[in-house]
Amino acid sequence: MIVFRKIFKKKQSLGEWGEEYAAEIYKKKGYKILDKNYFNRKGKRLGEVDFIALKDKQLAFVEVKTRTSDRFGTPAEAVGSLKQQRLRRATKYFLLQNPEYSKYGYRIDVAELKTDLDRNAESVNIIENAVADNI
Repeated sequence: MIVFRKIFKKKQSLGEWGEEYAAEIYKKKGYKILDKNYFNRKGKRLGEVDFIALKDKQLAFVEVKTRTSDRFGTPAEAVGSLKQQRLRRATKYFLLQNPEYSKYGYRIDVAELKTDLDRNAESVNIIENAVADNI
């Protein structure tokens, strides 16, 4: 497991912390972070992606789920059908708005983070192609 300790200038929510942590993992794997909290400009309700990463002409649209317990299911189980639909919409919108990536491959990943209350990561699971894209 990769461990990152980072001092942040502002107090972050658990979700924001998890997004930063996951982005650092992608960077360590050689990805460049293109955008964070990307949503289609017609409104967040139509879809948001926590971050978009690029490596070797492959885009990864990443949804991050951070939890302190499995009491209500695993983090990935929180990405239900409505959220998956919104992720697909945001992905499609990004690709339409950024034609320079039209020849690139892409996938929608889910990054599961489990942490204790002090934000010491206990486990990280990157699920590539977690959301089937039928756009």
